[in-house]
Amino acid sequence: MRGHARLMTMALVGALAVTACATGGGSSPAASDAPGSSDAPAGSVTPSAGSSVAPSDGASPSGEPILIGFPADLSDVYAYYDQPMLEGAQFAVDEINAAGGVLGRQLRLEAIDIRNDPAEMSKITQKLIDDGAVYLIGTTGDGISAEGALACTAGIPVSTGDGTAATLVTDIGSCAFQLLMNDTIQGAVAADFALAAGYRSALIVSSPEIPYTDNLPGYFAEVFTKGGGTIAGEEQYQIGAGDFSAVATKISTLATQPDVIYTPMFPPDTQVFMRQLRQAGVSTPVISSDGNLDPSLTSAGAQALDGMVFTAAVCPADTDPKVGEFYAAYKAKTGADPSSVVATLGYDEIKIVAQAIQTAGSADPAAIITALSNYEYAGVSGTGVMDPATRRTKKPAALIQMDGETFTCLEQPGYPTFVPNP
Repeated sequence: MRGHARLMTMALVGALAVTACATGGGSSPAASDAPGSSDAPAGSVTPSAGSSVAPSDGASPSGEPILIGFPADLSDVYAYYDQPMLEGAQFAVDEINAAGGVLGRQLRLEAIDIRNDPAEMSKITQKLIDDGAVYLIGTTGDGISAEGALACTAGIPVSTGDGTAATLVTDIGSCAFQLLMNDTIQGAVAADFALAAGYRSALIVSSPEIPYTDNLPGYFAEVFTKGGGTIAGEEQYQIGAGDFSAVATKISTLATQPDVIYTPMFPPDTQVFMRQLRQAGVSTPVISSDGNLDPSLTSAGAQALDGMVFTAAVCPADTDPKVGEFYAAYKAKTGADPSSVVATLGYDEIKIVAQAIQTAGSADPAAIITALSNYEYAGVSGTGVMDPATRRTKKPAALIQMDGETFTCLEQPGYPTFVPNP
């Protein structure tokens, strides 16, 4: 989702019910406990031919564990994203270790709560590097720049985690990789959908506070106007304001209503905005972005949400068979569903890193960076191909439509024919 983000309202925290924790390799299950077969456990997605990440004979791992670090926000406003990333990542680590590890070695995931505190982020990131981490998962929170700067100084590859801001990899440096779709892609997919639906005029509702809510509308607008659409105007909102009635009222009094409204709002703001927009008598379709794949969105109510469309990195479990299989395997192992579908991104990230180590024949950070620069991976959350020039994965965004309070996947688009530059 976001990158370089400031604090959101603390109201999100009350809805999370997550626990701050640190996790290591000690939770890895025995091979006999792993779901499915030793070659491809249930819920896993076997990488493309020639990229298997575990020995086929299921031999016991030997040698020092390969340490992957995750300085994660597990108790503050970005726990909604980092917590499921951790859940999926740990599940993948357990699955790989149960099948024999990578290069005869176990993976060990160490996640430490940085509480969205930049100072704590720097301390924890350096600790993980000093402990021998060969790869770092990026936090979605405010400390991603500090994490990335320390990683690149040490020559350790780092991801943007669930951060989709297209400028992140450039801002961090040559050790950074974006393994999920980025905002230029989801802006393009949203615009292509709007044009295909026959919309020719769009009103933008944006916030200049963070790159996610500031840049995404520009990506949408560039593709929308290139395809023949026009931007009818732009309204701004304050993230976490808790009341968007003034914006809703202003839209309702426009002399000419636009065909569609595009906004990169995310919960808890989206729920309030959608209720107030519909209460103001505005029935204009709304298209938004991936932050809305959040169970709390349904608190807006069916009347406010019905027909809303948004882009996302992955479809819900009940509408995507691969995601459904992942959920079933996860629940069979842990006794509960992951806290959100973002867990599939954490799962795929570990599988990609393991594939890179296997391809490189080494867990040396420099070798991992080289392998990550040229990978293709078909995972639970979709297929991505790394662009070595930008270090951003070329990966389509999903399209999700609200059917009342139900998240439904639309027919999935391919990679856009035109993607704007960040």
